[in-house]
Amino acid sequence: MSSDPADKNRRTVEAYDEYAERYAEITQARSFAPAVEALDLFMARVKPKGRVLEVASGAGWDADVMESRGLNVRRTDISEGFIAVQAKRGKHVERLDLIEDDLGGPYDGLVALYMIQHIARPLVDGAVAKMASALVPDGWLLFSYQLGDGERIEAGTGGDYLIVMWPRAEMEAMLVRHGFEIVWDRTEDGREARWVTLVARRT
Repeated sequence: MSSDPADKNRRTVEAYDEYAERYAEITQARSFAPAVEALDLFMARVKPKGRVLEVASGAGWDADVMESRGLNVRRTDISEGFIAVQAKRGKHVERLDLIEDDLGGPYDGLVALYMIQHIARPLVDGAVAKMASALVPDGWLLFSYQLGDGERIEAGTGGDYLIVMWPRAEMEAMLVRHGFEIVWDRTEDGREARWVTLVARRT
């Protein structure tokens, strides 16, 4: 894989385009406890009928839950594969590149689960800044990242995936620097990595 940050991101997106349908099947049960608990906490904090931007909506299972609770969710993804998966279920997903595109808003909440690990390290600070700017004051962020240090290329179905890990102190400092107050977090081993899932308020 190229050393260019944008190329690393592009190759990962292409891999998900190929793997999207299988990924949707695997994740349909929504069995990873921290994410389920965090989503409940997030929904309880976002105002009723609030506007939520979901970055990297994937198969759309979390958006389904949020909409069932009355939230107005803007489903977005950079992967044409995931956009097609949701279209088959009658869901509209906009193509959105977190790095390159205007996020719109302001939103009452923003969901970014299981995606920041695929963004090249030099681009993450800017991505977090954009997420903060897209939220109203006292808006809420639901966010996850892989705990660790360094990065790796993970060969999998569909192609190669960039995996960037973050030390807890470094990621928390970045979130605080961009105006987030972490109000809840949980660390747990997933199938392939150790994850931190958190809920934060934009101060």
